[in-house]
Amino acid sequence: MNEVYLPPSNITSLKKDLNKFETDASVLSMLFFMADENQYTEEEIAPLLKKSNKPIIGGVFPEIIYKGQRKKEGILLIPLKFKLTSQVINLSDSSESILEQLETTQNKSTASSSSLFVFYSCLSSNKSDFIETLFNFFGVNPTYLGGGAGSLNFNNFPCIISNSGIHKNAAVIGWTKETIAIGAAHGWESISKPLKVTQTNKKEIISINWKPAFQIYKEIVEQHSGKLFDSTNFFKIAKSYPLGISKIDAEKVVRDPFKTIDNKLHLIDIVHEGEYVEILNGNTNSLIKSAFLASEQALSNSKKDVIKTTFCIDCISRALYMNENFDKELDAIKQKTTTSGILSIGEIANSGESVLEIYNKTIVIAIW
Repeated sequence: MNEVYLPPSNITSLKKDLNKFETDASVLSMLFFMADENQYTEEEIAPLLKKSNKPIIGGVFPEIIYKGQRKKEGILLIPLKFKLTSQVINLSDSSESILEQLETTQNKSTASSSSLFVFYSCLSSNKSDFIETLFNFFGVNPTYLGGGAGSLNFNNFPCIISNSGIHKNAAVIGWTKETIAIGAAHGWESISKPLKVTQTNKKEIISINWKPAFQIYKEIVEQHSGKLFDSTNFFKIAKSYPLGISKIDAEKVVRDPFKTIDNKLHLIDIVHEGEYVEILNGNTNSLIKSAFLASEQALSNSKKDVIKTTFCIDCISRALYMNENFDKELDAIKQKTTTSGILSIGEIANSGESVLEIYNKTIVIAIW
């Protein structure tokens, strides 16, 4: 992989490494990830990005992973030996406008064995429509992988990185003919019967089984956990109890409640009215096992004799849940190469097996 990690406040080294990749004929594109804490300013970064003649895509994420180690600050550069057809999308645009932009820029991105990197602002209200539009355009041909950029402060700020700078309320994609093998798993198991979501408002669940959503959630979680919710501890308890959307012939799609107001559950991503959810729970062992499973899936799907790159997209809430045990999750995926990647707020993983979804609390392993 030959990835490079740069600590903060070292703009000279960043310039040097970007220039090294720019002059290296074997490097055709680059992934550029910046951790949220002590991040470089847009004024420092943008001029360097604009100087590059090679496609650069990435974003600002809560944390990054460098050779199996969590990093809360700094920059991770991953040079790619394949060309990306990159494109920035303004997520304020309509689905019709986004489709037109895709048709203009990605009209030759049609190979059946291909891959698509997708990084998006996690707080965008239109991200689900954007993901649906992507799938409508590219279909089942490419392998999709990526994640939600942003901060655990849940502030809406410029967090999408491309050659033209750092963008707010945006997404960046990069299509390549390269075949990327992926595996994804979450390790969360149901502790409730299916519950019908009876009223929603965007990323809020208002009622479940025609009763206030938090009331139903609270009863089940308190009984299972032996802990009581109060005015300050919702996230501390809820991080162990996500929701799972039931899917036919597929693993549940996990959704992450992060706060409650007026008996409503506020989620990172959308649950649609009329869907059925189950309350899930896991433990350190089940999550570590799922990380190993995702790695095994990626290895099994890879047709390469020599594994050069293992790239990890892991949900930040998994790291928060496991705390000091999160290192064991990273160790579980370190099989044939060291692993680098991002800790995201929402994950993208799809290899043509189903409709494209945004996941939560899930680990994605990619090999190329």
